[in-house]
Amino acid sequence: MVQPHIHTREAAGGSYMRRRRQLLPDRNGDPMESMGNLFDVAVLIGVGFLIVALTGFGLQEVVSADDVTIVKNPGESDMEIIIKQAGQIERMKRTEDVASGRGYAIGTVYRLEDDTVIWVPQDEMP
Repeated sequence: MVQPHIHTREAAGGSYMRRRRQLLPDRNGDPMESMGNLFDVAVLIGVGFLIVALTGFGLQEVVSADDVTIVKNPGESDMEIIIKQAGQIERMKRTEDVASGRGYAIGTVYRLEDDTVIWVPQDEMP
């Protein structure tokens, strides 16, 4: 007598109605994985906006490698001198302190008709 053959997956270690999706690997990855890349892009955009803003205000020397001295509000009570030298930035603000001591003349300062100020160094040093 011939017996009917029944196909089951019990012999393979699983049930016949098992989902095939569990057998396939997940190719989508972690959905939060791209957030790190978005943060990097946001930092680059922020640095770009900073450089554009400094250039727009005429302060491109601050981001360059050159040494520079900037005088803000010359002659005013809130005058400020910004010195960038060898990568270090120093800000000096005007104070009401009076200096005293002994010294010698190092030159002469002239104001021209077009309000340009010229310093002429003295030839002889004491």
